Amino acid sequence: MKPLLLDTHALLRFITGEPADQAAEVAKLMSAADAGQVKLAVLPMVLAEALFVLTGFYEHSRLKVADVLSHLISSPGFHSEEQEWLLQALHLFGSGKLDFVDCYLAAASGRDGRTVVSFDRALAKLTGNTVRKPGECC
Repeated sequence: MKPLLLDTHALLRFITGEPADQAAEVAKLMSAADAGQVKLAVLPMVLAEALFVLTGFYEHSRLKVADVLSHLISSPGFHSEEQEWLLQALHLFGSGKLDFVDCYLAAASGRDGRTVVSFDRALAKLTGNTVRKPGECC
C-alpha cells in the first residue's frame, strides 16, 4: 500500500483543530492510519511550510511545534524513507535558531557524510555535519 501524501492544510487542520469539521475529517484519517488501514506520509517541504505557519501565524514556540510534529511523524501510521532525517531536523529546529531547511541539510549531512555547500556560518557551527564554502570544494 502506497502512503497517502498529506498536504500542509490537512496537517494544519489536524494540529490546530480549525475549522472543526475539516479537523475531524483529518483526525478520522489519522485514526485509520494508526489502525493500519492506510499509510500516511509528510514530505519535507510540507513540514517546512507547517513549521513556518505554526511558528509565524500561530506564534507557537519552535520547541512545541517540533515536538508535536516529531510525535506525529513517529506514529505507527506514518511512513517516510527520510524519517530519521526529518526527526533529527525537527530536533535541531526546536533547539536552535536555524530555519528548517538548514536543519534538514545538517541532518542529511550528519547522517550520510555528505558535504553541505553554503556560506551560512551558523550551519557550519553545528556538530556532526560538514559545511564548505563553494570556493573550498574544488
